[in-house]
This record gives sequence, structure tokens and C-alpha cells, in this order.
Amino acid sequence: MSTTKKGYFMMVVLWFAYATFAMNWVAGSSLTPQVTQHFFGNQSVDPLISQLVNYSITTARVFANILAALVLIKLGPKKAPLLALFFLMMSIVAIYLPNYWAYTAARMVMGLGGSMIIVYMNPVVTRYVTNPTEKLRINALNTVSYNVGAFIVSVLFTLFADQFIANWELTLTIFASLTAVLFILWMVVSEEFELNEATADDTPYGYVDAIRDPFLWTYAIAFGGFLTLYILSLVGLKPVFDTYTQLNGSLVNLFVSGAGIIGTFVGLWIGNLGKPRKPILLISGVMMIGSFMATVALANVFPILAYLFAFLSGFAMYVQYPIFMNLAHERKGMTPQKITVLFGLFWAIAYATQTLFTIAWSYTLGQFGYTLSMIVFFLFCSVYIIFGLFLPETKPREKNVQKMSA
Repeated sequence: MSTTKKGYFMMVVLWFAYATFAMNWVAGSSLTPQVTQHFFGNQSVDPLISQLVNYSITTARVFANILAALVLIKLGPKKAPLLALFFLMMSIVAIYLPNYWAYTAARMVMGLGGSMIIVYMNPVVTRYVTNPTEKLRINALNTVSYNVGAFIVSVLFTLFADQFIANWELTLTIFASLTAVLFILWMVVSEEFELNEATADDTPYGYVDAIRDPFLWTYAIAFGGFLTLYILSLVGLKPVFDTYTQLNGSLVNLFVSGAGIIGTFVGLWIGNLGKPRKPILLISGVMMIGSFMATVALANVFPILAYLFAFLSGFAMYVQYPIFMNLAHERKGMTPQKITVLFGLFWAIAYATQTLFTIAWSYTLGQFGYTLSMIVFFLFCSVYIIFGLFLPETKPREKNVQKMSA
């Protein structure tokens, strides 16, 4: 098999690995009431405790992204993803552990693996894809991998809710076992490659350089606000909607994730037009947050219309997602090593921000109720818009340049 074909096979395996991670995470979150009842019986469980698994996964992702870059540099691009896939297989072990805290710890290791996988996507793309249009297309497909996994689970939980709830251990075992297949495939199709390749810009870029880079902080904190809406709409809000509103939480997940798949390809098309990035990000960001605010506002008044706004929110969310994630790739002088360092810290800062926001939201929900918690939630989501204003424009307008040259 040629090197290029192997590179694309590696991308495919990592894509399915991240989609599988999403399936395991969303399925586990959807079964939160069954899991907590299994471990705690019928006693009342505080939202901070019931959401602990989600916090542990997002917390793991904070450390995992820094760890991922270090492991990649140490083990190389063949062995490092193999370790990440091994961590993902802890989702199988978690199901059969004796108590909730051990279950949470094992799911945390699963989150570690999932975060490492998404970091490892970037150097593979940088190594094997040189065409900017093709790179945007592949990065768009990578961003939608989580949504595809979430969408599949949402469909299944909508159609077969009773069967899946009846035996949560069997349900999670089925989803988790897919990771073992990908572990074997990676051993067969992957290859080593050089992380540091010569470019026109050979300026060193290590962790200290990345931390001193204002782009990193603006980029990551903005994404922390985005993640707050992204993750909670697909993972954390299902049981909340089921409890406090007339909405079916699985249907909300279904509409957000399904619309996201469509939005990704629209975003890919818009991105390939070469238009300035910031206006697209800011307009889509306002639409994303505004539509989900309408979903919450109409949840107990007009549920059918609320589902429509959930769909619009998911669509707007994913129109901008591939464009946002490609901003770093559009910077000059990127190598597999540089992009790994940057994204390692980027994901760590973004998930740390999102985790703090989610803990504050859950605390507000438990102490002050649903209405105030959703106000706090949308304030946190708006961080994406505020920090997005300060992002650099990686695709400046070319009209004036063309007129001058003519």
C-alpha cells in the first residue's frame, strides 16, 4: 500500500475512533438515571453528582490534550494513537466495576483516550494533505465525526428507548466493543512518519512559544464558550429537558446532531469560497446561541417550535465549526509538530474553560433551579462571541488587491 493511501486509512480509523468515543459518551450520559439508580438505589442524587461522569470526562480532556502532544513526541505517530485507543477501551471495563466512583474513574480514562485521538488527527492531516481545499474538507469531516456518533446514538435512543434503558450495561457494552475493532485496525494500517518537516518557516515552536502566543488564548477561550453549548446540547441537557420541560431530550439531541451534519457540509462549501472567516464565525455564533435560547424559552410553551430552533442551532453550530477549527491550519509555517503543540494546549484550555462553566451551571441548577441555571448557561456560551471578536482574520478580502493589480 502506498504511503498516501496509508495516510488516508489512518485518518479513517481515527475518524471512526472519535465517532465511537462520542457514541460511548452520549450513550452513557443518556443512561445517567439508570446508572445512578444502579449504584445509589432510589435515593435522591444531586445534579453535581449525577453529572460527575461528564465533569470527569471533560476534566480528563484538559490534561489529555497536553499529555497527547508529549506522548506523540515520545512514542511517535504510530504508537501514540494505539495508546489512546487502549484508553478508549476502558469504556468496556467501566461498565462492570463495583461502584459509581470506580465507574467514573474508568470513564475518565476513556475521556483521556478520546481527547488524545482528536489531537492526533491534526498531525496526520498536516503530514498527508498539502492542498488547502482538501485540508479544509478533511478537517470538516473530522469535526463532524463526533456529531455522527452522537446522531446515531440519538436516533437509536429515540426509536428503541425502552430496550436500551432495560439493560444499560448491555447497551454500553455494545457501543464500547466497537473500540476494540479500531484498535486492531490501527495496528494493521498505521505507519510512522516524521513530525518535524522542513518548511519555509523553521522558527522553533514549543510549549513556551505557544503559551506566549495571544492567538492560542483567544482561540481556546472562545472555543470554551462554544463547547459549553456544544457539549451540553448533545450530552448534559437531555435528563434536564426530560425533567423540567415538555421536550424529549433524545429528540433535542437528534435535531442538534442531525442538523450539525448538514451544517458541516454547508460550512465546508462556504469555507472553500475563500471568504473572510470572522464574519462567518460571528454571524453563525449569534444564530447558534439565539436559536438555542429560543429552544429553551419555548420548551414548555410550544415544544414543536422549540425542536425547530434546536435544529437551527445545530445547523449554525456546525456551519462555523470546520471553519473555526481550520483557522490554526491556515496560519503560516505549520508543521505536524507545531500543530500538535498548539492543539494540545488549545484543547486543554478550551476544555478547562468549558468544565468550569459546566460545574457552575450544575451548581446553579441544584441550588437555584432550572430558570436561573439556563440564564447562567447562556452567559457562558456568549464567551464565544466576545472572544471571537478578537480572533485574527486568516482570509482577508482580496477584492481590492485584484482591482489594484488590474
